[in-house]
Amino acid sequence: MVDLNRKTLRDVDLIVLLAPIALTVFGCIGIYSTAPGTDFWKKQLIFLFIGIAVALVLTFTDYRKILVNVAPFFYVAVMLLLVLVLSPLGVKVHGNTAWLRLAGFSLQPSEFAKLATILMLARYATHLRGESLTLKDMAIMAGIVIPPAILVFAEHDTGTTLTFGAILATFFFLSGVRKRYLAAGVAAIVIALVGIYPHLRGYQRQRIDVILHPENADPRGFGYQTIQSVIAVGSGGPFGKGLTKGTQGRLGFLPNAHTDFIGASVAEETGLAGILLMMALYLLFIWRMISIAQGSRDRAGALMIMGLIGLLAFHILCNLGMVVGLMPIMGIPLPLMSQGGTAVIAVFAGVGLALSVRMRRFVN
Repeated sequence: MVDLNRKTLRDVDLIVLLAPIALTVFGCIGIYSTAPGTDFWKKQLIFLFIGIAVALVLTFTDYRKILVNVAPFFYVAVMLLLVLVLSPLGVKVHGNTAWLRLAGFSLQPSEFAKLATILMLARYATHLRGESLTLKDMAIMAGIVIPPAILVFAEHDTGTTLTFGAILATFFFLSGVRKRYLAAGVAAIVIALVGIYPHLRGYQRQRIDVILHPENADPRGFGYQTIQSVIAVGSGGPFGKGLTKGTQGRLGFLPNAHTDFIGASVAEETGLAGILLMMALYLLFIWRMISIAQGSRDRAGALMIMGLIGLLAFHILCNLGMVVGLMPIMGIPLPLMSQGGTAVIAVFAGVGLALSVRMRRFVN
């Protein structure tokens, strides 16, 4: 199942491999600086090496065999892990029961669930023949996404639940959804949001109100986190205060500075220069991934990569929007930068799959 020779080694896209490594190392520096007295950054480095190993194995494995033979079993296994999270074995962190603790490490199955969902959607794409999706196609694809989304929602992880919607929307759009279905879908989402809003929990409505009416935000209550994040970003200036010299994140004024708000911490300590470097790495990474998708010899490979890109882009836009006060706090981390080993491994698994597509772009 694994192919390895000199030709394939020369065909590895180093940018796709090195850009996420650089982002993860950048994130480790930010975690070290904003979480003093902890070993979070060391654990993140361990997961980086595991992620690189996973990426290399998948690079030299035929992605088509993974989609056909492995994806269904991976999907089922992840679903079982999500069920275990909801059992007494689940670990609650910040109000969300989304983790399993194994051998001293915390595992977040929902991160693997995103990847498993993308693989199953890409697998189904191999059966698509028409230029546009039928209602049956859309129903089957939605049926793949809904079960893990429901289980993650049951963990009270609203942010991650929304990412499944982003994945499905990406596949719908790129698979050729008809305009009338697209318009109906947008209308349904708007109606659903209006209908759901009155039934949200109090803190969820408050997070939205902070964005819609910032002048009414309580700096000691529901607006605290957003206000502290904006202060951190603004205080960084062009070149930042310097590593380990930040105040908002390092001194604990900004909660979750090394996880969901790592972007604000990086902005405070490295300034606009650090944020521009981070964004350049993200754009370089995504650009090369898009190039690989364009060169794919089959629809499944292209859609698999674009599904990964859609997921990454959704995470980046939501997280940075949250950090600068343009979007409500949703608990969506910044890919590769935020502390979280499972997420790092999942992203590097996606890197390996993308490289596998590139290395087989001339194979029928």
